[in-house]
Amino acid sequence: MADVYHEVMRTIWDHNLHFGLWTSEEDESPNRVAAERMTALHIDKLGARHGWRVLDMGRRVGTSAFRLAEASHADIVSVSPHAEHVARANARAEALFVDDQVRFVHGDPHAVPFPADSFDAAWAVETLPHLGNRVGVLREMARVVRASGVVVVSDFVQRRPVEQGVLDELEPILSTYDIDELPTFAGYPKLLASAGLHVVELVDLSTETRKTVPRMQEGARRHYDALVAAHGDAARNYLDHLLSPIAVQPSLGYVLAVARV
Repeated sequence: MADVYHEVMRTIWDHNLHFGLWTSEEDESPNRVAAERMTALHIDKLGARHGWRVLDMGRRVGTSAFRLAEASHADIVSVSPHAEHVARANARAEALFVDDQVRFVHGDPHAVPFPADSFDAAWAVETLPHLGNRVGVLREMARVVRASGVVVVSDFVQRRPVEQGVLDELEPILSTYDIDELPTFAGYPKLLASAGLHVVELVDLSTETRKTVPRMQEGARRHYDALVAAHGDAARNYLDHLLSPIAVQPSLGYVLAVARV
């Protein structure tokens, strides 16, 4: 069965499904360039290098894991709760001849199949909103990373507290895109501390990422008819929710956190 979400997002956005990072209001970089820039920032913040073993809390086709492996020459193990995505990502690793460096494992992100202190670092690039119980996932990341090891995560947050009525209106969109409740930016250090992680840096990238959803909406309008013709009501559901005016919500934002165990 086709992964309709992946096909929709690949068509309206890019193969790199992460948010884009634009350096200024005048920056008109293409979506692909902005998304790769965001991935590069995560790689820089993680600081992995040859000889490291890094845990990637993944979810889909492993683009960020491949980028990290290429840039750092570290060994990457990616855990995903979706067996079909793991199979596809491992096939991709073989096709790229990096299966000795990048490995994908089917597992529960709340109980990863590795012993304590078995990684030098871990990251979760925009996957925490989709995995449920953020603290539980973060605790697992802290458990398997050695003492003083680095953990990098990015997340969708309430930049400032959003009124409950607005959250209620957003709920169908968040549910469609499998996004759990949204923490606040101000409360994020406490969330990390609850998992045993010590904040090193907390970066508000809300301004730098705010072109992402409008750009996605542009792509949704441009490809709407073709995607619905190809994938039916499943595609229509994703597209209609994305095109809702409330999807562009200035009170919502994007945080990049660097922490240590």
